[in-house]
Amino acid sequence: MPDIPRAVLSEHFQACMENRRLVSAVFTTFRFDPGFFESEVLPVFFDVSLSHANAIKLVQLSEVLTKQSVNLAVYYDQHGLVAEGASAKLDVQRIPLQHPTGIFHPKNVLALVEDVEPDESGHRPRALLCACLSANLTRAGWWENVEVAHIEKLNEGEATHLRAPLIAYLDRLVGTAEFRRPNDDLRRRHAALWDIRKFLEGCRQRDHRTVGGRLHTQFHNGEESLPDFIANSSANAVRGMCLEILSPYIDGGEASAPLAALLERFQPRDVRVHLPRNERGEAQCAQALYEGMTAQGVTWGELPRDLLRMGRTEDARLRTVHAKVYRFFEPKRGGREILYIGSTNMTQAGCRVAGQGGNWETGFLVENIPSSAHAKPDWWLAVDEVRPSHFAPRSEDEGTAASGGTQLAVRYAWNRKEAAVLWRGKKPSPALTVEHAGVRLFELSSLPSREWRVLDAEAAKRLEQTLLSTSFLQVRGEGPEPGVLLVQEEGMAQRPSLLLDLSTAEILRYWALLTVEQRAEFIAAHVRLTGDDDPLMAKIAPLPIETTLFDRFAGIFHAFSCLEARVREALDDKKEREADYRLFGRKYDSLGSLLDRVLTDEKAGQGDRVEHYVVVLCARQLMDELGSEPRYQGYWEAHRDDVRQLTEQLASASPLRETLAAGSGEMPAFLDWFDDWFLRRAAPVPPTEGVA
Repeated sequence: MPDIPRAVLSEHFQACMENRRLVSAVFTTFRFDPGFFESEVLPVFFDVSLSHANAIKLVQLSEVLTKQSVNLAVYYDQHGLVAEGASAKLDVQRIPLQHPTGIFHPKNVLALVEDVEPDESGHRPRALLCACLSANLTRAGWWENVEVAHIEKLNEGEATHLRAPLIAYLDRLVGTAEFRRPNDDLRRRHAALWDIRKFLEGCRQRDHRTVGGRLHTQFHNGEESLPDFIANSSANAVRGMCLEILSPYIDGGEASAPLAALLERFQPRDVRVHLPRNERGEAQCAQALYEGMTAQGVTWGELPRDLLRMGRTEDARLRTVHAKVYRFFEPKRGGREILYIGSTNMTQAGCRVAGQGGNWETGFLVENIPSSAHAKPDWWLAVDEVRPSHFAPRSEDEGTAASGGTQLAVRYAWNRKEAAVLWRGKKPSPALTVEHAGVRLFELSSLPSREWRVLDAEAAKRLEQTLLSTSFLQVRGEGPEPGVLLVQEEGMAQRPSLLLDLSTAEILRYWALLTVEQRAEFIAAHVRLTGDDDPLMAKIAPLPIETTLFDRFAGIFHAFSCLEARVREALDDKKEREADYRLFGRKYDSLGSLLDRVLTDEKAGQGDRVEHYVVVLCARQLMDELGSEPRYQGYWEAHRDDVRQLTEQLASASPLRETLAAGSGEMPAFLDWFDDWFLRRAAPVPPTEGVA
């Protein structure tokens, strides 16, 4: 039985996240299923109990992202969008990329994390988890296929050989997204990349490739061909070793150009290649190529059945092998084992044997340290002695046509109520129609190349209404079939919550909860499911209004005190996005949402008018206190428009005061006195000396 390392991908990441919390993360992928990513991949990186109902889980995740001010970004191929699942809903920067000579094919996770518990000095040490994978951000990639992954951890200030190629990789992502050479202004638009780049700048570059005769892990950022990278990074240490290759895609005519390049460069003593087969046993390469590679000296192999079976029974369905591995090893005791692990298929575009053009690929070159000096590396693949009777060749970009990618990008800024479009082609666009479910949203005349154009207010309004239900749009006019795009959403703090509509008392009660776990339980109990997100869950009716402490004045004061403390903590910790959500957002628990609910209830004659007035005064006091704090002046000035909008909301509550004042002849004078004393922040009483 070959000793093949194996683990569940999500569990492997969870083990790396133990006692750490996420700060920022960048994901790169060829194929991207945004609904699966948000509901099943993101939870792996957060140590919090989440509901099994997807709708509730997303609300809970949104709360966690807000509290931790996590910056997240996904970069994916513009033709790799999987639109069959749920659309995107969370605050994640989603950037489609166009690689001019092939496909954007890297699969990486770069997760900046920090320790949950601070050290003796109060500092939370940070680390960067760098992963190279073969798995796309799809259900098949994370749940179904046989994939490969390797994770490296970099500590603060560490000397590493990964620093320079990773920084170059991040800059190339920014340059590709922005269509120009990156500078700091452009880099800051990509907040997650910026955070990770600043961490890497704090590390030191290690120049030596080896230590004690062992290879340091090397990062392939796609600038070199695969043979060149392996040769340069290993100093040809792999020459003359056995070579074992796993690749789901193999192309060529009567011979494989990548294989020929590897044979010529490294002169392996023996070569074994995994034969990709479908569920019917057909070889997924051309017959001529099969014969040609056999003539090149290849022995065809297969992985053990127990690794492939999805279940425990012998007749269980077999997993698709999607791993990409180039494994060099010495089959002797104490022999070395060096592996290339990543996204690169054994195709001409993937390996870039021509030296230019091709796909954008990434990977790690890793030396596996044996568990003992007597360990003997051996073949993972058993010889596949059954010659295929049928052949069904396929290309590595198979399936992308189903998504109908497009060169059009659409962006919507919730905080500015502004929609904009961008044509990524080198030449002006044809006339285009953008629609959803057959309903036309707007039409576009010829757009200039790579220049954002703002749409009119009516088009922006129609787009906003559509985004409340989906972020997938269809584009007609670019080709014979409609293309599909994922709207890039900004200013997500202003995006209305789709699932929660809390009463005034419920919002105040939510503010008073202390822990993430308490707030997650509250969300699970109060969410209103309006669709069939989870048909097995009973639909929860709105809770009856109860007269409790939190429905009266003490609860109001306590809730606002908790809100102010959280906003101050967020601003002091430089987590401005959390403060944005709490103060200026349009979420279920934002201050603006509370004021909207108070004013709505007042107009409808619902609730207690005095309580409503006290809530408005508490909001005024909060705004006055934060706005007059010298250390928050920069934040207040940067959010001038948001402050003005909240101030206008508070001013619109003036009829409430007038109604109260009309209650009796003495009420106007009383309210003048009450307002004056209420809005003053009482100074704390100093402790009396000698009194415990």
